Amino acid sequence: MLTVENLQIGYKEGLLTTPISKKWMKEEVVVLLGDNGVGKSTLLKTLAGLHQPLKGFVELETQKIGWVDSSISKGVYLSVDDFLSFGVDSTLEEKQNWLKKFNLKIELDRFLDELSDGQFRKLCIIRQLLKKPEVLFLDEPTVYLDVSSKNILIDVIKTLREDCLILCSTHDMFFAKEIKTSTLQF
Repeated sequence: MLTVENLQIGYKEGLLTTPISKKWMKEEVVVLLGDNGVGKSTLLKTLAGLHQPLKGFVELETQKIGWVDSSISKGVYLSVDDFLSFGVDSTLEEKQNWLKKFNLKIELDRFLDELSDGQFRKLCIIRQLLKKPEVLFLDEPTVYLDVSSKNILIDVIKTLREDCLILCSTHDMFFAKEIKTSTLQF
């Protein structure tokens, strides 16, 4: 599913003490742990093809990926429906099912700038889940989520991993413990 050989990441200088050579498959949830600024997000971006490796190569065997960024920016004046639909082929029923699963009681014609950061964070996750990814990259997905929403996300990840490889950076140790099948420590 995802293979890396002699991978070194970074911008001008390498961030890893030793290059990574690894193969990950569906049903794995790889949790990236480490302090701020050590390269967790850079590794995710490199694996997803959003950033070029300094050395080595990444082979991703699918184009069906989901990406949830660590930053949160509503930035545009869109309705919930427009946001969930932009570049995503999904049905109204699928959208409503995910909104219900994440306990989001918001109308589809509501505008993003009217939502709390936690509500918007859940929409960002839902939008990627609507893509039905085979590889899902989650960069600090629990930012702005309350305890109940984190528990929902844990359940979603445990179900999703049957058909998906998931790579997740987090500082939330409880969340990491609940979802991981393996850990990559920085």
